[in-house]
Amino acid sequence: MLTGRLKSLLHFWRDLAKNHRYRSFFDVRDLREVEKRVEHEGISFLTVALPSYGKALDGFFSTSVYTSPQFFKIGKDGYPLFMGKALKAAIEGNSLAVDYVRQMTYLFYKLEVPITAEKVADFLDSFIKTDSDLSDPDLNGKDMHLHSPHNPGVVFDVSYSMIVREMRDIISRILGNLDPFVVIPSHSGGATSCRTPNEEKYHRFRFIPKLDETYPYTDNFFLSSTHLVDEMEKLSDSPVVDPKARVCLVPKDSRGPRVISCEPAEFMYIQQGIMRLLYDHLEHHPSTSGQINFTDQTSNRILAQIASINGEYATMDLKDASDRVSLSLIRDVFPDRWVRALEACRSEVTVLPDGREVMLNKFAPMGSSCCFPVEALVFWACAQASLRVHRFVSRSASCLNPETWVADVLANRAMVSHDIEMDDVYVYGDDIICRQSDFPTVADGLETVGLKVNRQKSFVTGPFRESCGGDYHNGYDVTPVRLKVWFSNVGTGLQASADFINLLVCKFGYESVHPLIRLIEEEVDYFYPRTPLDIPMSIRTALSASNDVLFKRRINPHLQRIEHRVLISRPKIIDGRGSSWPELLRKLLEKGTASIARSEYSNPLEPIGESLLPGQYAATHAAQKSWVWTWLG
Repeated sequence: MLTGRLKSLLHFWRDLAKNHRYRSFFDVRDLREVEKRVEHEGISFLTVALPSYGKALDGFFSTSVYTSPQFFKIGKDGYPLFMGKALKAAIEGNSLAVDYVRQMTYLFYKLEVPITAEKVADFLDSFIKTDSDLSDPDLNGKDMHLHSPHNPGVVFDVSYSMIVREMRDIISRILGNLDPFVVIPSHSGGATSCRTPNEEKYHRFRFIPKLDETYPYTDNFFLSSTHLVDEMEKLSDSPVVDPKARVCLVPKDSRGPRVISCEPAEFMYIQQGIMRLLYDHLEHHPSTSGQINFTDQTSNRILAQIASINGEYATMDLKDASDRVSLSLIRDVFPDRWVRALEACRSEVTVLPDGREVMLNKFAPMGSSCCFPVEALVFWACAQASLRVHRFVSRSASCLNPETWVADVLANRAMVSHDIEMDDVYVYGDDIICRQSDFPTVADGLETVGLKVNRQKSFVTGPFRESCGGDYHNGYDVTPVRLKVWFSNVGTGLQASADFINLLVCKFGYESVHPLIRLIEEEVDYFYPRTPLDIPMSIRTALSASNDVLFKRRINPHLQRIEHRVLISRPKIIDGRGSSWPELLRKLLEKGTASIARSEYSNPLEPIGESLLPGQYAATHAAQKSWVWTWLG
């Protein structure tokens, strides 16, 4: 007999499967199968076996070949008996069936579950192996193969050096006269390898010689010469260190954690400045504007949705994207002064949770503020370089003689580099979209420089596309709503459950998921207010669904309105220090940070720095619930 939280998850799966949207695909035999297997296998059936079923369908859309998952009985027709009706309809092209299969199999895929020590060790070993592979001199030995337009039987091998040469030319044009040594640094609210608390980051620092050589402390860690004179002892007495990063594990999905790196506070301070500089420049440069994005995923999602209808574009996924961008590649493709700037604030060594130290061959792991903008520019430039070389091959009459082709290309470098036409390539992090016809060239080019294209999660043909968290089948949104944390009223649990409910309401409609909402409210022991206003810990819906009678009310004579007493979650504020030079520096440097997209690993309840008074800091990953009076609309 199932009890507790696992029983509530099973009830939730059952009620969602019975949703009127899916009534033509729901089979009571499927429900019995789920109940039986959950009772025998526990949570692993919901988080491991069911997602494998959905991945098999996604694999079909990628390869046009269906491979049945190993955790389910197979019928005579080669398809699983479980959810067989819906699966066959999905393979035949029914978008609603696709949505049903993916929603019911991926529902608990992202759920945070305890990870065994063995699995953690496996992830750390994989992190080490991926990094050690980057030191292999044969890493870039795979050539890109291009066919002669004059003689299809003739294949040309394009080497790493040729792709890199064009990448360097493109990146040099894009960065142009942008000065990497003039940045507006700032501290973030994230964890650091030195474990410096937020309220201390602007008040103390360590002296790192290599950082000071490129980004002098006197210019970057002090507001003015007066500030420097008043607090000279802070600089003269600061300890001299050679810092190391620190690997930590953050939740990813049921398969295991995501391995990221906590950077030294002093490095992160400068990295934030470089990140903001690149974000602004790449999103506004004529060649990259609209193609490289950091703050808005909308364009990639729209392109993916359109491509699922007309097939014009392909969506591409990279495996271990940030962990495979080597330092040697950055040195090869970035201008020398940018290499100097990026290496000045780069961690060379990281420490694993078990104490092992790893000398990093990658440019930067996830966790470095420079990782996201640098990798995006590298991916985009590599795609453009690959297409540029391909275009040159197509136009060159010398392709008729493959033995002299490479020499001719090297002798006519200007013919390649002079071509400044940019192709349609859209990048958001490691989500890449290119034209369907360009996919083979772009994929080969990326693998030529040591990256790995995940062909099982890349979609070139067929009616399915996926990018930036949006999944589409023939234009129909088939993105599943995923539960990430258990229903709870502890800590940020109430806020997380409210966010999950709002995703359900957005996809299915309030009336359709009302039974599910009641189930969640019973689990968390709280009735969420219904309001069309953007109020924390509330359900966004029309006023007709209001439940304000459940809350105390009052008339606010000053604002001439009726207010209700509801529960909200807010970050815990630390009143650390009063006004001072470091606090003034902090407030000035944090101006404008509201426009910068937050990391998925940052505290969602942390207020933007501008909303805090001097001396106030948000406690990291700490929230407190409080009752407030507010208008519900």
